Amino acid sequence: MKIVTCVAIAVAVLAATAMAQTPTAAMPAKHSETVGEPSYEGRIEGDTIEECWTIPSLPFTDTGNTCAYINNYDETCPYDGSLSPDVVYCYSPPYHMCVSISLCDSYYDTKVYVYEDEWTSGNPLACNDDNSGCVDPPVSYTSWLEYVHMGAGHTYYIVVDGYGGDCGDYVLAVDEVELPDPCDVICVGVPEGEPTCYDGYDDYYNGGCSSLTWSYIPVSPGPIVVCGEGGVFAYGAVTYRDTDWYLIYPCGGVPISITVEAEFGVLFGFVEGVPDCTAPTFLSYALADACTPTTLTEYLPCSPIAVFVSTDSWDLEYVCGLEYSLTIEGYTEHCDPTPVESMSWGRVKSLYR
Repeated sequence: MKIVTCVAIAVAVLAATAMAQTPTAAMPAKHSETVGEPSYEGRIEGDTIEECWTIPSLPFTDTGNTCAYINNYDETCPYDGSLSPDVVYCYSPPYHMCVSISLCDSYYDTKVYVYEDEWTSGNPLACNDDNSGCVDPPVSYTSWLEYVHMGAGHTYYIVVDGYGGDCGDYVLAVDEVELPDPCDVICVGVPEGEPTCYDGYDDYYNGGCSSLTWSYIPVSPGPIVVCGEGGVFAYGAVTYRDTDWYLIYPCGGVPISITVEAEFGVLFGFVEGVPDCTAPTFLSYALADACTPTTLTEYLPCSPIAVFVSTDSWDLEYVCGLEYSLTIEGYTEHCDPTPVESMSWGRVKSLYR
Protein backbone atom coordinates (compact mmCIF):
# COMPACT_ATOMS: atom_id res chain seq x y z
CA MET A 1 0.00 0.00 0.00
CA LYS A 2 1.64 3.26 -1.09
CA ILE A 3 0.38 6.35 0.74
CA VAL A 4 2.18 9.66 1.11
CA THR A 5 1.65 11.03 4.57
CA CYS A 6 2.76 14.09 6.39
CA VAL A 7 2.45 13.34 10.04
CA ALA A 8 3.71 14.33 13.45
CA ILE A 9 6.34 12.10 14.91
CA ALA A 10 5.18 11.81 18.43
CA VAL A 11 4.75 9.34 21.20
CA ALA A 12 1.88 8.45 23.07
CA VAL A 13 0.36 6.89 26.02
CA LEU A 14 1.65 5.94 29.37
CA ALA A 15 4.07 6.99 32.10
CA ALA A 16 7.81 6.31 32.27
CA THR A 17 10.79 8.01 33.95
CA ALA A 18 12.52 11.03 32.45
CA MET A 19 15.06 13.34 34.11
CA ALA A 20 16.38 16.69 32.92
CA GLN A 21 20.13 17.18 32.82
CA THR A 22 22.31 20.17 33.50
CA PRO A 23 23.08 22.34 30.44
CA THR A 24 26.48 21.62 28.96
CA ALA A 25 27.00 24.92 27.12
CA ALA A 26 25.79 28.48 27.16
CA MET A 27 22.57 29.34 25.40
CA PRO A 28 22.81 31.12 22.05
CA ALA A 29 22.25 34.85 22.27
CA LYS A 30 18.65 35.97 21.94
CA HIS A 31 17.63 37.93 18.88
CA SER A 32 15.06 40.68 18.49
CA GLU A 33 12.10 38.30 18.34
CA THR A 34 12.79 36.48 21.60
CA VAL A 35 10.34 36.23 24.47
CA GLY A 36 9.94 39.39 26.50
CA GLU A 37 10.30 40.09 30.21
CA PRO A 38 7.47 39.46 32.71
CA SER A 39 4.90 42.21 33.04
CA TYR A 40 3.89 43.72 36.36
CA GLU A 41 0.87 41.41 36.36
CA GLY A 42 3.20 38.40 36.42
CA ARG A 43 2.35 37.42 32.84
CA ILE A 44 4.19 37.85 29.57
CA GLU A 45 3.26 37.81 25.92
CA GLY A 46 3.06 34.27 24.64
CA ASP A 47 1.72 32.88 27.90
CA THR A 48 -1.57 31.72 26.36
CA ILE A 49 -3.06 30.95 22.96
CA GLU A 50 -4.91 34.25 23.05
CA GLU A 51 -1.63 36.17 23.41
CA CYS A 52 0.63 33.91 21.36
CA TRP A 53 3.89 34.97 19.78
CA THR A 54 3.30 35.27 16.02
CA ILE A 55 5.62 33.45 13.62
CA PRO A 56 5.73 35.77 10.58
CA SER A 57 7.32 33.37 8.08
CA LEU A 58 9.44 30.25 7.75
CA PRO A 59 12.15 29.31 8.43
CA PHE A 60 11.82 30.65 11.98
CA THR A 61 14.12 30.34 14.98
CA ASP A 62 13.63 31.80 18.43
CA THR A 63 15.17 31.39 21.87
CA GLY A 64 13.75 32.06 25.29
CA ASN A 65 13.25 30.78 28.81
CA THR A 66 9.97 29.25 30.00
CA CYS A 67 10.53 29.63 33.74
CA ALA A 68 8.81 33.03 33.99
CA TYR A 69 5.65 31.71 32.35
CA ILE A 70 2.58 30.01 33.81
CA ASN A 71 1.47 26.39 33.43
CA ASN A 72 -1.61 26.61 31.20
CA TYR A 73 -1.53 23.48 29.02
CA ASP A 74 -0.54 19.82 29.11
CA GLU A 75 -0.84 16.84 26.77
CA THR A 76 -0.01 13.14 27.16
CA CYS A 77 2.71 12.10 24.71
CA PRO A 78 3.39 9.79 26.50
CA TYR A 79 3.76 11.53 29.87
CA ASP A 80 0.99 13.50 31.56
CA GLY A 81 0.56 15.43 34.78
CA SER A 82 3.07 18.10 33.81
CA LEU A 83 3.27 21.23 35.96
CA SER A 84 5.82 22.93 33.70
CA PRO A 85 5.28 26.51 32.54
CA ASP A 86 4.66 26.85 28.82
CA VAL A 87 4.90 29.45 26.06
CA VAL A 88 2.78 29.61 22.91
CA TYR A 89 3.64 30.54 19.32
CA CYS A 90 1.17 30.77 16.43
CA TYR A 91 1.56 30.42 12.67
CA SER A 92 -0.90 30.76 9.77
CA PRO A 93 0.62 29.11 6.68
CA PRO A 94 0.03 30.81 3.30
CA TYR A 95 -0.43 27.41 1.60
CA HIS A 96 -0.60 23.71 2.50
CA MET A 97 2.76 22.54 3.78
CA CYS A 98 4.65 20.15 6.02
CA VAL A 99 6.72 21.65 8.81
CA SER A 100 9.35 20.49 11.26
CA ILE A 101 9.05 21.85 14.81
CA SER A 102 12.22 21.29 16.82
CA LEU A 103 13.25 21.85 20.44
CA CYS A 104 16.29 19.59 19.94
CA ASP A 105 18.80 22.28 20.90
CA SER A 106 17.06 23.24 24.14
CA TYR A 107 18.56 22.94 27.61
CA TYR A 108 15.89 21.21 29.68
CA ASP A 109 13.50 18.25 29.45
CA THR A 110 11.06 19.66 26.89
CA LYS A 111 7.68 18.79 25.42
CA VAL A 112 6.05 20.30 22.31
CA TYR A 113 2.56 20.02 20.86
CA VAL A 114 0.37 21.70 18.26
CA TYR A 115 -3.31 22.70 18.19
CA GLU A 116 -5.22 23.59 15.02
CA ASP A 117 -7.37 26.76 15.24
CA GLU A 118 -8.22 26.33 18.93
CA TRP A 119 -7.23 24.69 22.18
CA THR A 120 -8.44 21.06 22.01
CA SER A 121 -7.33 19.67 25.36
CA GLY A 122 -6.56 15.96 25.18
CA ASN A 123 -6.67 15.97 21.38
CA PRO A 124 -3.72 17.91 19.94
CA LEU A 125 -2.92 17.81 16.25
CA ALA A 126 0.59 16.60 17.12
CA CYS A 127 2.58 16.02 20.28
CA ASN A 128 6.07 14.88 21.28
CA ASP A 129 7.93 14.60 24.56
CA ASP A 130 11.21 12.82 23.80
CA ASN A 131 12.61 12.35 20.30
CA SER A 132 15.70 10.17 20.02
CA GLY A 133 16.22 11.50 16.50
CA CYS A 134 17.63 14.79 17.80
CA VAL A 135 21.30 14.95 16.81
CA ASP A 136 23.72 15.76 19.67
CA PRO A 137 21.20 17.62 21.85
CA PRO A 138 22.69 19.66 24.72
CA VAL A 139 20.70 17.53 27.21
CA SER A 140 18.65 14.35 27.02
CA TYR A 141 14.88 14.23 26.46
CA THR A 142 14.44 17.12 24.03
CA SER A 143 11.54 17.21 21.57
CA TRP A 144 11.01 17.26 17.81
CA LEU A 145 7.94 16.98 15.60
CA GLU A 146 9.53 16.02 12.29
CA TYR A 147 6.49 16.22 10.01
CA VAL A 148 3.34 18.20 10.82
CA HIS A 149 0.75 18.91 8.13
CA MET A 150 -0.50 22.50 8.12
CA GLY A 151 -3.26 23.75 5.83
CA ALA A 152 -3.85 27.20 4.39
CA GLY A 153 -6.65 29.10 6.11
CA HIS A 154 -5.86 27.67 9.55
CA THR A 155 -3.91 28.95 12.54
CA TYR A 156 -1.62 26.58 14.39
CA TYR A 157 -0.64 27.05 18.03
CA ILE A 158 2.76 25.61 18.97
CA VAL A 159 3.15 25.07 22.72
CA VAL A 160 6.67 24.88 24.15
CA ASP A 161 6.31 22.92 27.39
CA GLY A 162 8.32 20.67 29.70
CA TYR A 163 8.20 17.33 31.47
CA GLY A 164 7.09 17.26 35.11
CA GLY A 165 7.86 20.72 36.43
CA ASP A 166 10.97 21.34 34.33
CA CYS A 167 11.56 24.71 32.69
CA GLY A 168 14.53 26.51 31.21
CA ASP A 169 16.22 27.83 28.10
CA TYR A 170 14.76 26.63 24.82
CA VAL A 171 15.59 26.94 21.12
CA LEU A 172 12.55 26.70 18.84
CA ALA A 173 13.14 26.03 15.14
CA VAL A 174 10.21 25.82 12.70
CA ASP A 175 10.99 24.94 9.07
CA GLU A 176 9.09 23.84 5.98
CA VAL A 177 10.13 20.31 4.97
CA GLU A 178 9.53 18.01 2.03
CA LEU A 179 7.06 15.14 2.20
CA PRO A 180 8.68 11.83 3.09
CA ASP A 181 9.01 9.25 0.33
CA PRO A 182 6.06 6.89 -0.14
CA CYS A 183 6.28 3.84 2.09
CA ASP A 184 5.22 0.27 1.33
CA VAL A 185 5.69 -2.44 3.96
CA ILE A 186 5.68 -6.04 2.67
CA CYS A 187 4.84 -8.36 5.58
CA VAL A 188 5.09 -12.15 5.46
CA GLY A 189 3.49 -13.61 8.56
CA VAL A 190 0.24 -14.22 10.43
CA PRO A 191 -2.54 -11.70 9.65
CA GLU A 192 -3.65 -9.72 12.68
CA GLY A 193 -7.23 -10.29 11.55
CA GLU A 194 -8.71 -7.02 12.80
CA PRO A 195 -11.13 -5.23 10.46
CA THR A 196 -9.78 -2.00 8.95
CA CYS A 197 -10.80 0.91 11.16
CA TYR A 198 -13.10 3.70 9.95
CA ASP A 199 -14.83 6.80 11.32
CA GLY A 200 -17.15 5.62 14.08
CA TYR A 201 -15.14 2.40 14.57
CA ASP A 202 -15.37 0.71 18.00
CA ASP A 203 -11.88 -0.69 18.68
CA TYR A 204 -12.77 -3.71 20.83
CA TYR A 205 -10.93 -6.30 18.71
CA ASN A 206 -7.50 -6.11 20.40
CA GLY A 207 -7.66 -2.62 21.84
CA GLY A 208 -6.20 -3.69 25.19
CA CYS A 209 -6.54 -1.05 27.88
CA SER A 210 -7.69 1.41 25.21
CA SER A 211 -10.98 -0.47 24.88
CA LEU A 212 -13.83 -0.99 27.33
CA THR A 213 -13.54 -4.77 26.95
CA TRP A 214 -9.78 -5.01 27.72
CA SER A 215 -9.30 -7.18 24.65
CA TYR A 216 -5.94 -8.70 23.70
CA ILE A 217 -4.49 -11.21 21.26
CA PRO A 218 -2.63 -13.88 23.30
CA VAL A 219 0.68 -14.91 21.73
CA SER A 220 2.17 -18.38 22.18
CA PRO A 221 5.90 -18.89 22.92
CA GLY A 222 8.20 -19.02 19.93
CA PRO A 223 9.22 -16.52 17.25
CA ILE A 224 6.31 -15.05 15.33
CA VAL A 225 5.67 -12.38 12.70
CA VAL A 226 2.30 -10.60 12.79
CA CYS A 227 1.00 -8.54 9.86
CA GLY A 228 -1.20 -5.79 11.27
CA GLU A 229 -2.85 -2.50 10.42
CA GLY A 230 -2.95 0.89 12.09
CA GLY A 231 -4.58 4.24 11.56
CA VAL A 232 -6.44 7.17 13.07
CA PHE A 233 -10.20 7.63 12.98
CA ALA A 234 -12.93 9.92 14.31
CA TYR A 235 -15.54 8.71 16.76
CA GLY A 236 -18.05 11.48 17.33
CA ALA A 237 -16.09 14.63 18.12
CA VAL A 238 -13.01 12.74 19.35
CA THR A 239 -10.04 11.38 17.38
CA TYR A 240 -8.80 7.87 18.23
CA ARG A 241 -5.90 5.64 17.21
CA ASP A 242 -6.17 1.96 16.34
CA THR A 243 -4.07 0.50 19.18
CA ASP A 244 -3.05 -3.17 19.02
CA TRP A 245 -2.18 -5.13 22.19
CA TYR A 246 -0.57 -8.59 22.08
CA LEU A 247 -0.47 -10.47 25.41
CA ILE A 248 2.54 -12.54 26.49
CA TYR A 249 3.47 -14.22 29.80
CA PRO A 250 7.29 -14.22 29.98
CA CYS A 251 9.05 -16.13 32.74
CA GLY A 252 11.81 -13.56 33.21
CA GLY A 253 15.56 -13.86 32.91
CA VAL A 254 15.89 -13.84 29.12
CA PRO A 255 15.83 -10.92 26.65
CA ILE A 256 12.74 -10.58 24.48
CA SER A 257 12.89 -8.48 21.30
CA ILE A 258 10.18 -6.86 19.21
CA THR A 259 10.85 -5.42 15.77
CA VAL A 260 8.34 -3.19 13.99
CA GLU A 261 8.32 -1.80 10.46
CA ALA A 262 5.26 0.30 9.56
CA GLU A 263 3.81 2.49 6.84
CA PHE A 264 3.38 5.21 9.48
CA GLY A 265 5.35 6.78 12.28
CA VAL A 266 5.00 4.10 14.93
CA LEU A 267 5.05 3.89 18.73
CA PHE A 268 5.60 0.42 20.16
CA GLY A 269 6.77 -1.13 23.38
CA PHE A 270 6.19 -3.37 26.40
CA VAL A 271 3.35 -2.46 28.78
CA GLU A 272 2.85 -3.84 32.29
CA GLY A 273 -0.31 -3.53 34.40
CA VAL A 274 -2.26 -5.90 32.16
CA PRO A 275 -4.53 -7.76 31.49
CA ASP A 276 -6.81 -6.16 34.10
CA CYS A 277 -5.54 -2.67 33.16
CA THR A 278 -4.53 -1.64 36.67
CA ALA A 279 -2.22 1.34 36.07
CA PRO A 280 -0.89 0.20 32.66
CA THR A 281 2.62 1.59 32.22
CA PHE A 282 5.32 1.35 29.58
CA LEU A 283 8.30 -0.67 30.78
CA SER A 284 10.06 0.57 27.65
CA TYR A 285 9.04 1.91 24.28
CA ALA A 286 10.49 3.05 20.97
CA LEU A 287 9.55 5.34 18.10
CA ALA A 288 10.28 4.70 14.44
CA ASP A 289 9.78 6.60 11.21
CA ALA A 290 7.73 5.05 8.44
CA CYS A 291 9.47 2.14 6.66
CA THR A 292 12.28 2.10 9.24
CA PRO A 293 12.62 -1.33 10.92
CA THR A 294 13.33 -0.71 14.60
CA THR A 295 14.04 -3.22 17.37
CA LEU A 296 13.39 -2.92 21.11
CA THR A 297 14.88 -5.51 23.51
CA GLU A 298 13.96 -5.87 27.17
CA TYR A 299 14.49 -8.27 30.08
CA LEU A 300 10.87 -8.57 31.14
CA PRO A 301 9.62 -9.59 34.59
CA CYS A 302 7.70 -12.79 35.21
CA SER A 303 4.25 -11.28 34.75
CA PRO A 304 1.70 -10.63 31.99
CA ILE A 305 3.03 -8.07 29.50
CA ALA A 306 1.37 -6.46 26.50
CA VAL A 307 3.28 -5.78 23.29
CA PHE A 308 1.79 -2.46 22.16
CA VAL A 309 1.74 -1.13 18.57
CA SER A 310 0.11 2.11 17.40
CA THR A 311 0.59 5.26 15.38
CA ASP A 312 2.78 7.80 17.14
CA SER A 313 0.10 10.52 17.06
CA TRP A 314 -3.58 11.17 16.48
CA ASP A 315 -3.04 12.87 13.11
CA LEU A 316 -5.83 12.01 10.65
CA GLU A 317 -3.18 11.90 7.93
CA TYR A 318 -2.65 8.36 9.25
CA VAL A 319 -5.52 6.89 7.26
CA CYS A 320 -6.94 3.56 8.42
CA GLY A 321 -5.47 0.50 6.73
CA LEU A 322 -1.79 1.44 6.87
CA GLU A 323 0.20 -1.75 7.38
CA TYR A 324 2.91 -2.88 9.76
CA SER A 325 5.03 -5.94 10.48
CA LEU A 326 5.62 -7.04 14.10
CA THR A 327 8.26 -9.67 14.91
CA ILE A 328 8.48 -11.13 18.45
CA GLU A 329 11.65 -13.08 19.30
CA GLY A 330 13.06 -14.56 22.50
CA TYR A 331 9.67 -15.41 24.00
CA THR A 332 10.48 -19.06 24.60
CA GLU A 333 8.55 -19.94 27.76
CA HIS A 334 5.02 -19.26 28.97
CA CYS A 335 4.49 -18.56 32.71
CA ASP A 336 0.78 -17.83 32.94
CA PRO A 337 -0.21 -19.15 36.40
CA THR A 338 -3.58 -20.20 34.96
CA PRO A 339 -3.32 -23.18 32.58
CA VAL A 340 -4.72 -22.43 29.16
CA GLU A 341 -5.95 -24.72 26.44
CA SER A 342 -3.60 -24.97 23.50
CA MET A 343 -5.20 -23.50 20.41
CA SER A 344 -4.32 -22.42 16.93
CA TRP A 345 -3.82 -18.78 15.93
CA GLY A 346 -7.07 -19.00 13.98
CA ARG A 347 -8.99 -20.06 17.07
CA VAL A 348 -7.38 -17.32 19.11
CA LYS A 349 -8.37 -14.73 16.53
CA SER A 350 -11.95 -15.96 16.44
CA LEU A 351 -12.35 -14.97 20.09
CA TYR A 352 -12.01 -11.31 19.20
CA ARG A 353 -14.02 -10.99 15.98
